[in-house]
Amino acid sequence: MERKQLSDKNKLQLKALSALSGMDFVIKDYQRGYRWTSTEVNRLLDDFAEFVKRKNQPGEFYCLQPVVVRKINGSRYEVIDGQQRLTTLNLLLQYLSDGIRFLFPSFKLYGIEYTTRPESRNFLSNIKHPTVDAESYIDFYFMSEAYRTIIEWFNVKNDDSLRNDILTSLLKTKVSSDVNDQLVDEANNIRVIWYEIAEDEAASSVDIFTRLNIGKIPLTDAELVKALFLNDSNYSGADADLRKINLATEWNLIEQDLHDDRFWYFLNRSNNPMKYSSRIEFIFDILSKRTPSSPKYHTFNEFYRLIASDGVEKVWLKVKQTYNLLKEWFNDRELYHIIGYLLEQGVKINDLKTEWALHDKDHFRDKYLRNKVSETVKGIEIPELSYDSHADVRKILLLFNILTVLKKDNSDMRFPFDRFKTENWDIEHVCSQTDRIPEKSAIIQWCRDILDLYLNTSEPEDIAAAINAGEYTTEDRSNLDRLCKLYLSEKPDKEEADNLFKKFQKKFFEDDNSISDKDNISNLTLLDSATNRSYGNAFFPIKRKRIIENDSNGVFVPIATKNLFLKYYTPRVNKPECWTKEDSRYYCDAIVKTINDYINPKTDE
Repeated sequence: MERKQLSDKNKLQLKALSALSGMDFVIKDYQRGYRWTSTEVNRLLDDFAEFVKRKNQPGEFYCLQPVVVRKINGSRYEVIDGQQRLTTLNLLLQYLSDGIRFLFPSFKLYGIEYTTRPESRNFLSNIKHPTVDAESYIDFYFMSEAYRTIIEWFNVKNDDSLRNDILTSLLKTKVSSDVNDQLVDEANNIRVIWYEIAEDEAASSVDIFTRLNIGKIPLTDAELVKALFLNDSNYSGADADLRKINLATEWNLIEQDLHDDRFWYFLNRSNNPMKYSSRIEFIFDILSKRTPSSPKYHTFNEFYRLIASDGVEKVWLKVKQTYNLLKEWFNDRELYHIIGYLLEQGVKINDLKTEWALHDKDHFRDKYLRNKVSETVKGIEIPELSYDSHADVRKILLLFNILTVLKKDNSDMRFPFDRFKTENWDIEHVCSQTDRIPEKSAIIQWCRDILDLYLNTSEPEDIAAAINAGEYTTEDRSNLDRLCKLYLSEKPDKEEADNLFKKFQKKFFEDDNSISDKDNISNLTLLDSATNRSYGNAFFPIKRKRIIENDSNGVFVPIATKNLFLKYYTPRVNKPECWTKEDSRYYCDAIVKTINDYINPKTDE
């Protein structure tokens, strides 16, 4: 069941820690106690140190993970999520209390009370000089250890300027008005994502806590950005509610469309390190230029700035324009194939967007995209490629399949990027690269494959009758009898299996006298992982039989792979049951001819 979203009426803000001055936080009994160890504390302090050492741009800040609260009364709040961070920051600020009194005298440290430990407020506020034994409660032990970790971290650094810089980044604010008379904090400080549950939120605090923490799933950038877009403070006028409803409706339509796997996997390369619980976040990441190395909540931070400076309507228009552009590329058959290929090779959508905006559609299609494809295959000598050059072979075979589909001008056929990425298509040998059955466990399967090929059955009770009913040469009948005996034996003889393997290998032209270099691209094709596993070491006619069966049963087979096994690239087929030197040569020539215009592009005179 999909996890429910929190109400759009909830208040979302970025708060400098100075805004928490004088507040009281209550941690209720449905939450676990304080459990951060030195690992988490040191990581937080290291992040702070890295932030303050950077030469930050005006208004650049470090964003802590969300603190989800529900107002009790006045400045008193129940903490639903984020109590570990709030407690650790409380300990850190107490350690820096001498500097606070000098630099930020108006700041009053917020209080924290764990309802399961009534003494917790007192223990925390006196952490420097405890009046309660730290060993009396497990929570107090972890708090005490965290405070000791903070002391040790600063002692190791032994840097007063770093101490002051971190304190300043924690509590400094510099508020000014922008051109729209909106208050903007321009300080390079540390801020918290403040997510306040609306008073009329029907769900209980326990339910919200459960939603946020099942599987340790925090609020995502998409959820936070949605709260920004639908925040009541961004709307005014009589039609405010209608504008919010329209935006929410458009949001849902985009999210729904992105759940079409054909669209989604066209846009996302198979090894994309970014994972999305909400797919619209992908569009937000494009606009915010998020990368795998971007800090947590980078996208939320960028949208917070954008909405503050440009307003909801303008920013949402950018979202829709980006979505519409991606959809236009998807709907255009040629752009779909070429852009889909380039995205799989790591080309960035933002680079494509920039070029699209600079030139007309014909230039983008005929010049820019063609040149980008040429860049991906530049310097590759196709006839020299071998299995060891795995990435280049995979790239060439993918492009070969895509261009083969595109050549069918009158067809609605499309290369299925979703199948390619979800079914883990990869390179596989056409002619078996092994010279013997590798393990005893594979003998029975190998026998079954040969019997099915010759007799159309491998059922023990039907084999003898099928052999007798067939018309075979003396040699073939002898081999089938031996194969049947091997197949039905309780302990198959490995030496006999190897002898029979060599006989059939020679019959199907798959011995050393046929394809001299079985790892060359002329003996490689693109197949899904399930098919690879099912016939990895099978002979060509067995693979061909299964490819035909898959195709007739509606199982998708890459077009170039199907053409290969049907001997489409061989002008005169003499041995349909074998993969010969001639077949492999024509196949390689077809790959070169199809891709040659990109490897050796024509230059404008």
